[in-house]
Amino acid sequence: MTPRNWLGVALIFLFLPVNVPLWDMAFNSISLNISAVAVVPLFFLLGLLILFIPAREKKGIADSRTITEDDLDRDEKTEEE
Repeated sequence: MTPRNWLGVALIFLFLPVNVPLWDMAFNSISLNISAVAVVPLFFLLGLLILFIPAREKKGIADSRTITEDDLDRDEKTEEE
C-alpha cells in the first residue's frame, strides 16, 4: 500500500462515527467550540475517498518521448515485410 492509502486507513479509523464522543471531549479539552458530529463524518468520508479512489498514473519519460524519423522508417519496413 502506498502512503496515500495508509493515510486513508488512518483517517477512517480515527474518525469512525463511533468516536464522536471521544472527539467531543478532545475538542472541549483544547477549547475548540466545534461539534464533532459535524466534523467526524466529513473526515471519515475523506478517508474513504482517499483509500478507494485510485491515484493518477504517473507518466514516465518513455511514455512521453516523441516519435522520430527512425521510428517511422522502422514501422514502414515492418509493414513491407
